Amino acid sequence: MSNDVTEPREEYTNMLPSVQKNRAAVGGQRVVRAGGTKYLTPLASMMCGTQYDGSGGCQTIYQSTMTTEGEAKYNKYLSNAYFLGATGMTVTGLSGLISAKKPIKNIPGSVSYLDENINGKGQSLRDFSDEAVNEAFTAVWSGILVARPTTPEGSSKLDEEKQNLRPKLLHYKFESIINWDYEVINNVEKLSLLVLKESTTKRDGFKVETVFQYRVLELIDGFYAQSLYDEDGNLIEPQASVIFNGKPSDEIPFYWIVAGTETKAVIDDLVDCNFEHYNIYADYGSKLHYSSFIIYTENGDTQGANNNMVIGNGVKWNGPVEGSFGVLQPDGNADSHRIALQDTETRMSALLASILKPNTSGAESAEAKSLDKVTQNTVSASVAITVSEAITKGLNFASRTMGGAEDAEFLLNTDYDPSLLNAQLLTSMLAARMSGDMSKQTLYENLQRGDIANPDRTFEEEQALISKEGTGMDE
Repeated sequence: MSNDVTEPREEYTNMLPSVQKNRAAVGGQRVVRAGGTKYLTPLASMMCGTQYDGSGGCQTIYQSTMTTEGEAKYNKYLSNAYFLGATGMTVTGLSGLISAKKPIKNIPGSVSYLDENINGKGQSLRDFSDEAVNEAFTAVWSGILVARPTTPEGSSKLDEEKQNLRPKLLHYKFESIINWDYEVINNVEKLSLLVLKESTTKRDGFKVETVFQYRVLELIDGFYAQSLYDEDGNLIEPQASVIFNGKPSDEIPFYWIVAGTETKAVIDDLVDCNFEHYNIYADYGSKLHYSSFIIYTENGDTQGANNNMVIGNGVKWNGPVEGSFGVLQPDGNADSHRIALQDTETRMSALLASILKPNTSGAESAEAKSLDKVTQNTVSASVAITVSEAITKGLNFASRTMGGAEDAEFLLNTDYDPSLLNAQLLTSMLAARMSGDMSKQTLYENLQRGDIANPDRTFEEEQALISKEGTGMDE
């Protein structure tokens, strides 16, 4: 039995490296390079050195870590590696497909304020859903919690508004959801434990530090209660019932978002292919770099170093009578690497096409289905529906706690016209971008015309959003 609130569930520990890898891929080259040996393994030659003995002999010593000289070589190896931003562009494009059209929504009057300020920090429902969609593509799971300060019994709606005691929806990313459990209560399986790892700030004058805390949500005797612990597992706030509108809740209002499976995110295969391309390019780039230098040789000189060090037009070299000069040119043929890179890029394009491809049975072809049926079956539509359902459930629970009706409707876009930008055309454009035959801005403009990227967002604004995206844990 463990009493350590910081201890994660085994499934979380197993999936964390995969999600971190996905985040790095979405973050792009700078994030991947910053990961160093985590994503690019050093060569064997960088982990061995030569040891000389007193008699002039030597032996090769192999190590489990890089030598000082090996680290210098690795840094050059790393600088020659190029990470193609295929994953990040894919997530941007697929998310843009969903946000290209405004969602269908009907928000109960009791919680109408959530449309403009859903999380208590001024974030709109539209931006909140965009954030949830991006996370659904990248991580295996995430979730939405309906949070609300304890409402004193007998409080009026005016009191609640003045004291801002109204419910809000909070989005928790994968890294925050570290532990959970279910129990069967009255023949219904209910979430009975949820541990959320949250980041908060600690200020000392002008020094602001980010620290972690652990929020524990439990069903105690069938009713919802919360407690709070610091990053060392020390109790900050003791367990207390969560009261909504003067009454306890018999459920934890947390709604999972699982777009792929519980062991695989939507973009996992694409990420693996993207990193394979990165590792091949590291060898390719290094070969091109080192083979670009020629070596000048001189044979027959027995007098040691001379002054013949200038190379260029009009220079005359002097040497011994039987001396000779030569040039060593390393083989610069990197066709095998180049072909491997092209093959990998083709596979990445095919994986992207499979994400956009509608699911069809063997007995029914895509041509036999209407356009609206086709678009409902894409992976992007599945992500949109999953996120929409979680937000709708959250809105209904919030409305119920405010004494309103549970008739919320929120549905993200699941419909687009494949004739504007079909999978084959998108694959061709992505291949052109990868080969350098199309600029990033031209690709983005085509994504806008094809109803994939947001038509109201400029290229510069899209790039600014990409640069702002964090790779660590956010609430």
